[in-house]
Amino acid sequence: MLARHSWQGQSSGNNQEMEKPLQLVYNIDGKLQLNSDALRILQSIEDPMVVVAVVGAARTGKSYLMNCLAGKKKGFSVDSDMQAHTKGIWMWCRSLPHRPNEVLLLLDTEGLGDPEKGDIDNDNSIYSLAILLSSILIYNGQRNIDQQALKDLQFVTELSKRIQMRSQPDVSDSWDFVRFFPEFVWVIRDLTLRMKIDRKLVTPNEYLEHSLKLRDNEIRELDKEYNELRRCIRNHFPSRCCFALPPPTTNPKILEQLQEQEDKDLDENFVKERQDLINYIHTHKKVKRVLGGQLVTGRRFVELIKAYVGMMADGFLPCVEGCVTKLAEVENQAALDEALKFYNDEMKKISEYDDLTMRKLIEYYNKRSKEAFNIFHKRSMNNNSGKYIQQLEETMHSSYESLEAKIKKNSKEECETHLQKVMSSLKANLTSKHYQRPGGFQELKKDLDKAIKEYEEKTKNKMEWCAVLTHFLEEEKPRLDHVQEIDSKLTEEQKRVSDLEKKLSQMKQEMEKKEQERKAAEEQRAKEIMEQIEKKFEEGKKYSVDELKEAMEHMRSELEKYEVEGRKEDARRAQQMYEYLEKLYEKARNRIFGDFMRSLCDFIKSILKKISP
Repeated sequence: MLARHSWQGQSSGNNQEMEKPLQLVYNIDGKLQLNSDALRILQSIEDPMVVVAVVGAARTGKSYLMNCLAGKKKGFSVDSDMQAHTKGIWMWCRSLPHRPNEVLLLLDTEGLGDPEKGDIDNDNSIYSLAILLSSILIYNGQRNIDQQALKDLQFVTELSKRIQMRSQPDVSDSWDFVRFFPEFVWVIRDLTLRMKIDRKLVTPNEYLEHSLKLRDNEIRELDKEYNELRRCIRNHFPSRCCFALPPPTTNPKILEQLQEQEDKDLDENFVKERQDLINYIHTHKKVKRVLGGQLVTGRRFVELIKAYVGMMADGFLPCVEGCVTKLAEVENQAALDEALKFYNDEMKKISEYDDLTMRKLIEYYNKRSKEAFNIFHKRSMNNNSGKYIQQLEETMHSSYESLEAKIKKNSKEECETHLQKVMSSLKANLTSKHYQRPGGFQELKKDLDKAIKEYEEKTKNKMEWCAVLTHFLEEEKPRLDHVQEIDSKLTEEQKRVSDLEKKLSQMKQEMEKKEQERKAAEEQRAKEIMEQIEKKFEEGKKYSVDELKEAMEHMRSELEKYEVEGRKEDARRAQQMYEYLEKLYEKARNRIFGDFMRSLCDFIKSILKKISP
């Protein structure tokens, strides 16, 4: 039974840390499984994450290194015996110094070449996951960069066979790896030799680049393998760096309890280089993003790892594009649900209001639907969000129409009751022909004005007061006009324009004014929605453009290195990859708020036009 661990952060900007590491991925009967407790913790993290995964041979100090990055002496299992302690993938969420709105997620993987395990497929699956999930991949190597150290990275050459970019594979699949692969950091442990090339001291980065140079001849199979591994590292991980740590101490007893030691008891050069590495990881702006450039929060991370592990467990290659599409579906549905819950809760409140006018209802609807849209916008992913926006607007409007009909019905019944009460005496006099005598119209006018005034006082804040009164006056107009016609004392001007017609004209003007206000509010709402949709579109476009621009810069740098090395064929392939990325870049950069989005906005306009007073 796996122990439960709590996530200590409550909201964005707080000190978000787990007390101890927790196993995230484990292997049962040859299949990778996920720990639901770990997923639950990750699910609660709303902030973007810097995801650092460490890989390397068993018993080389990977866990110690990750504890240092966590700022703790103890955490990930560390021991000096011959048995490997880390199995599967363990995780530890930590805060990032001076970066309150981001979270550091450390992933400690089981060691390569564990004789107790002897499962190459398991190794490849674990490290494929580490690459797919991390934004910084640390390779923890021993003593120097030689052919044996590089052989431990042999799984890199298998990546194109272990990871699928699209559901329909394409020859350019591996060319897209550079777009989302993590930064590669080689950490050389226990380096005792001075780093020299041609008797000249070099930096760790220069040493790494020199070690990745290709051999001139590829006639022998050994030379082909030598070059293929380095070629894969260079092409898949064009963003890379190196740190070299000397032995922490020459004292075996201290070394056995390394995690317990104070810095003063360790080699000062080791402490300095270790701190440089820690500072680099803590300050490096390599936040995890999915293909397309959008940020990964803890919640999104959960959906990604569930999708990847699910595919592996079912015997399929993890498909990057498919998993990102699935993530977008999950995120957009959750964004829709969250927005609609807010909207429905808020609209329930106004249904209980007394004296609700149409103007107040429309203003309230516009405000709450805008807030609901903002909630959706904040959480949703740009990928395929169009259909969810349609669902959101359609559902909100349908809910509005139901509420409007209910309020109108209740308002109409109340207004008709009040009108019947104040007009009962007047209607009785009309039926009995009481007003059909000299001066009768003046008396009718007086009684009608009194009744209307009393009605307006009681219903002026009711939604249907104007419509009910207008309907009544139009219905009674023939009888009222008849009284006016037989009144012999009417003046010529009174005969030409009756007071009743004036009143009806006034009422109709009032209703037209409300209709104009409704249309103005509708147009403003449509404008705001279109602005929000376009903002989301531009946000997604920027993510894609920035991602591709960074990939192009990395590939351009690699192309130049190949040219300097005189590697014409590799330079040609690098040029092809660069041109491929450049085409994607130009396509992404030139995307406009096109036909699909415009038709979506037309749809929203048509929905909004249905709102009527």
